[in-house]
Amino acid sequence: MQDIQQEVVSLPRSYQTELMGQAKLENLVICLPTGSGKTYIAVMLIKEMAHDTRRSIDDGGKRTIFLVKTVALVQQQSEYIRIHTDLTVGKYYGELKVDLWDNERWINEFEQHQVLVFTAKVFLDLVDHNYFPLYKVNLLIFDECHHSTGENCYASLMRRHYDTCHDQPRILGLTASISAKKLKLSQLETTAKQIEDTYRARLASGSDREESARCG
Repeated sequence: MQDIQQEVVSLPRSYQTELMGQAKLENLVICLPTGSGKTYIAVMLIKEMAHDTRRSIDDGGKRTIFLVKTVALVQQQSEYIRIHTDLTVGKYYGELKVDLWDNERWINEFEQHQVLVFTAKVFLDLVDHNYFPLYKVNLLIFDECHHSTGENCYASLMRRHYDTCHDQPRILGLTASISAKKLKLSQLETTAKQIEDTYRARLASGSDREESARCG
């Protein structure tokens, strides 16, 4: 279920500001109801950290990576970021035949775009093949991050590359639920811990649950 609001948001809600402030300081997985504006929190953080992405890669600049599960989400999220920021946004998925692009093409893509929205498998393949290292990423966003078990691309990226990265990017996870399955009450704590361990992050929903529930 998507959390996209294509109209321009001009004033954040208090819980969005609170959670963005926390995400600046630590890796965070934000769990809020669908429609409560999780994507806008991501946009706020992208803009807050944009001093790194406005610089050229050659001058020590970094890039923000936004990972999603489907091509439709690449289109939606990239458009949302484009509407709400002045940053250049690239979008990448398998149907663009990106697996045929050479290193020079990828260097150009990362130089020309400040925020890059990928289907997860495409970005995992890039990092696996050393086309773009994680230390050049300032912010790594995982959309619908409850999909994170086993050999899932999200989990694989974190497991294979995050801990060995000498300059780790900030992690932001977005989800409406901590699991893709219905859970018994006794399973909630274990599942929450698994999410936190996967993303090296803390789960957060904001202190004003009533406000976020009303907006969801």
